[in-house]
Amino acid sequence: MPEVLELVADVCQAPMVALKVADEAHAHFAATLGMPMAVDVPKSRSLCDIVAGRNDTMVVDDASHDPRLADHPLVSGAAHVNFIAAAPLRHDGHIVGALCVFDNGRRSLDADTTRRYLERLARRVDAETGLRHLLDNRSPLELAGREDMLATMSHEFRTPLTAIQGYVELLNGVPGAVPPAFARQLDAISRNAGRLCRTVDTLLRAAHQHHVEPVGDRRTVDLTCLTARVAEALGPAASRIVLDGPGRPVPVYADPQLLEVAIGHLLSNALGYSRADHPVVVSLAGGPRPVLEIRDFGPGLGEQELTQLGLPFFRGADAQRNESPGMGLGLAVTRRIIAAQGADLTFASPFDGGLAARIVFG
Repeated sequence: MPEVLELVADVCQAPMVALKVADEAHAHFAATLGMPMAVDVPKSRSLCDIVAGRNDTMVVDDASHDPRLADHPLVSGAAHVNFIAAAPLRHDGHIVGALCVFDNGRRSLDADTTRRYLERLARRVDAETGLRHLLDNRSPLELAGREDMLATMSHEFRTPLTAIQGYVELLNGVPGAVPPAFARQLDAISRNAGRLCRTVDTLLRAAHQHHVEPVGDRRTVDLTCLTARVAEALGPAASRIVLDGPGRPVPVYADPQLLEVAIGHLLSNALGYSRADHPVVVSLAGGPRPVLEIRDFGPGLGEQELTQLGLPFFRGADAQRNESPGMGLGLAVTRRIIAAQGADLTFASPFDGGLAARIVFG
């Protein structure tokens, strides 16, 4: 935990950092950096309660004039805090705490950048917490299984990777910190660290979902907006995605975060196996049973390979021959998520080539 807080302080350029956890009656500091450990704070006036109510990150530039924080010990006490940012920490779909940064002087980092950094770091803490919970609730005999061994390995990779990504982001955010001659090398470090983090996330999800049905917090969400948001998050590659929808909301009943993971896997696969000059076509249809189809124009798969697609560790002959990145776990995770949301996922290789992934919602 001290290493995590040091990373948060460095990246967010804040002299005070804290990780707060909440129970039924109180929210208290689990760990702090740059300030004394505080006593329990009643939940009614805690940062955990505020971010839980917002269900989002809170950034306050002038804490002393915010009525929600007027009687908070950090603001009214000796610290005289005038800047607070707090990102929610989640576990099993519930907000269980907050990752917070405090400042009592003139900020060198703007509020939006602080928010972005803090949210990314909070997601890493969420993943770490989920993994520790997975490991702490298993006996040594259970950990002998392949999936849990993968989870243990993921834990060993995650901490150094989080530090690498954090410090690369910090260097990129400081003008002149990296000589232009080394910009490409730093970019390569960032891209490869990101790839490893995605691999670790996939391993963790696969291990966790082997034992827990990924149902999540199901509610009515707009499939059109959600798919567009996932596509946009893929960066420059999203320019190859062609969205063909009805031009109106397509409501489905599912957990939005889990559905984003599943659709993200399908889109990433489609982009990865298509030629750079070919589009990936995403078709949406409403109705009693909404349909989402993701079609690429890559090499496709044979009939026998189609029957195995989505099995853990299965990779097609072309993927093995071309040494394409991946371990054959992404689609296995996707299948379980889609099934747990009450939908069906099928694959087909159209006669004119490529692969079509089709999700039909109940």
